[in-house]
Amino acid sequence: MGIIESDQREIIRLRALNQLLCATREALDTRTILAAVRDHIHPLIEFHRLGLLVADMHDKYCIIEELVTKESLVCCPPGSIMSIADTAIEWVYRERRTQYNPDLRATQEFIEDATLLQDGIVTIARVPLRAFGKIYGVMTVKSTIANAFSMSDLELLDDVSNHIGGALYAAKLIMELRLRSYTDALTGVYNRRALHALTDAQSLIHFLDEFMIEGEWSEIDTLSVLVFDLDDFKLYNDTYGHVEGDERLRTFAQLLRYAAPAHQLIFRYGGDEFILLLPNATSMEAHRIASHVRQSALKAGDHKRLPLSVSIGVYQDVWTDLSALIRAADAAMYEDKRRRPEAEKEVGLS
Repeated sequence: MGIIESDQREIIRLRALNQLLCATREALDTRTILAAVRDHIHPLIEFHRLGLLVADMHDKYCIIEELVTKESLVCCPPGSIMSIADTAIEWVYRERRTQYNPDLRATQEFIEDATLLQDGIVTIARVPLRAFGKIYGVMTVKSTIANAFSMSDLELLDDVSNHIGGALYAAKLIMELRLRSYTDALTGVYNRRALHALTDAQSLIHFLDEFMIEGEWSEIDTLSVLVFDLDDFKLYNDTYGHVEGDERLRTFAQLLRYAAPAHQLIFRYGGDEFILLLPNATSMEAHRIASHVRQSALKAGDHKRLPLSVSIGVYQDVWTDLSALIRAADAAMYEDKRRRPEAEKEVGLS
């Protein structure tokens, strides 16, 4: 009888793995893969929180996608970033095998364990994700119950990792290629091609969701557009050369990132002109950020410690046509450049 029951359990597991493979074979995003694991594996292994952490070891960071199956638990916000150093993730990369802690109350080996316990997690298994013989991520399976997973469960989780590894790696590569095509090579912000992909509010929501930009984006009613133009940039290039000019552009792009940490919709529009989009921001919020950018640029200066003066145009309205909003903000930027005295725009060239 025991042998028959064992064979039946094995058949059920093999069927679940086959269904999982079919569900993820053409999946192109992490959330679809997470949902497939929940739907096909949770009936066999009762877990309460499931995560996929994807990174290359040399990147030193991983991007987290999670879901929960227990209402009292919360998961990391989509696209959360975690440092790998000194964590269990680093251990899995190094040891190339599953790390299992059956009771975090008894033993805490890694820096994240205390936080997990505080969040209600007691048991955790960290399973390596592999593709082409390389570990590129970790699947975390958590429970609020001690000793939640048996050795048989851990073996099944290793099989799950093998089954979803290829699909998840393909999704990772597609994301990286798409991001690369939308990224300005010089400054690291989004490029004009990415901006032109935002044809309507829904495409912007999809963009925000695809690239896991922080915030709640179920609806976008208004859009604030900020256009930035570095003052006297041609003169700067003529004085110091294009290499130094490129470095000045990189400095300003980095400054923009710090000025709007929760709104990473920064685009290099062309030359020395940048655009920042603020979905659902009020006109007052947009002008506050514009003022912060201007003052930060003047105060921090560039890599040569020269003042960094910038003309800024701000326009806020309900979403209509993005190109029309940009034109309005661009006109406001040129009016700002015309109105401000020359002394204020002096960049300290010598």
